[in-house]
Amino acid sequence: MKFSSGCVMPLLIWAMACGAVAPAWAATVDPPITDDAVHTFWWGDFAALEKQNALLRQPGHITADGTSEIELFRTGLKRVIDSGQADREAYLRELEALTLQWAGEHPQSALAHVLHAEVLVSHAWSYRGNGYIHEVPPQALEDFQAYLQRAAKYLVDHADVALTDSYAHESLVSIGMGLGWSAAQQRTIAEEGLKRNPEDVGLYFRVVNTMLPKWGGNAKMVDQYIRQVTESTKATYGTGMYARLYSYVAQEQYGHALFENSAADWPTMKRSYEDMLVRFPDSPVRRNYYAYMACLAKDTETLRRLLEELGPKVDASKWGPNPQRSLEGCQRLAAKV
Repeated sequence: MKFSSGCVMPLLIWAMACGAVAPAWAATVDPPITDDAVHTFWWGDFAALEKQNALLRQPGHITADGTSEIELFRTGLKRVIDSGQADREAYLRELEALTLQWAGEHPQSALAHVLHAEVLVSHAWSYRGNGYIHEVPPQALEDFQAYLQRAAKYLVDHADVALTDSYAHESLVSIGMGLGWSAAQQRTIAEEGLKRNPEDVGLYFRVVNTMLPKWGGNAKMVDQYIRQVTESTKATYGTGMYARLYSYVAQEQYGHALFENSAADWPTMKRSYEDMLVRFPDSPVRRNYYAYMACLAKDTETLRRLLEELGPKVDASKWGPNPQRSLEGCQRLAAKV
C-alpha cells in the first residue's frame, strides 16, 4: 500500500515508525463490529471494509438492543480517523493520501469517497478544537472552514457515486453544521440519505444535534423533530426513538437540566423506554439510560426498580456529566423512603 511518503505499509506500521503514541481506541472495549472495523482500517484492508459496508447497508442489521450495526461499523472507522497521534498533522496528511488513493483505485466505491471526505472533516476539526468559537485563533478558523469546504466540494464532485450511500449524507450534515448551513437544509440532506437506507438512524441524531441551542436552534425545534421522527419510525422502533433522541440531546446539551430546559416530557419518555424494553429486552445499556432519565425526572419508584433490575450491570458511564458522582447521587435518591 503506497502512502504519500512513498512507503508501502499498513497505517499501523507507519504510525509506529513515526513514533506515534498508542491509538486512542487501544484502551476501549468495543462491540465486535466496531473492533473489527478499527483493526481492518488500521491494517489498510480496504476490500474487507468495502465488503462489510455493503453487508451492513442491507435491511435487518439491528442489534439486540436496537442499535444499527452500520453505526457501530462507522464508529470503528471514526476511531481510526480521530486517533490521537503524537504528530496529528502528519497522521492526517498520510490518511488523506491513503483514502484518496483508495478512491482513485475504486472510483465506483461510495465508501472510499466518503472516507476521504471524513478525513478532511477530521482535519478541519483539528484546527477548530472543541472550545468556544472566540477561543479559536483566526487563522485556525480559516483553515477549519477551508477543510470543511474541501470536504463538501469533494462529495459534491463525486455525488453520483458517494451519495448512493447514506454515509455521505451523514458526512454532509456534519459538514453543514460546521459551515452554518440551515437546519432545514441539513434535514433535507438527511432525508435523502434515509431514502437510500431507512435503517440509518444515525442520521436522525445528526439532524437533531443541528437543532440544539448551541448550534442556533431551540427547544421547540428539537421537540417537534423528535416527535416527528418517533411517529415515522414506529414500525421498527415503536415509540423508542423519543427516549433515544431525548437521551442524546441530554448528553449533547442539556445534561442534568433536561426536564428544566427542554420540552422533554417524562410520562412520554417513560412510555417510550418501556416500549423499547419490550422490543429489545436484553439491553443493560438502555436500562442504564432509562434509570438515569428516571433520576433526572425524580421518579424514585421507577429509578429504584431499574437499579434493582440492573444489579451488577449498572454502568456509570451512561449516567450523564460527571457520571460517577451522578450515579452516586441517583443511588442516594433511590435509597430515600
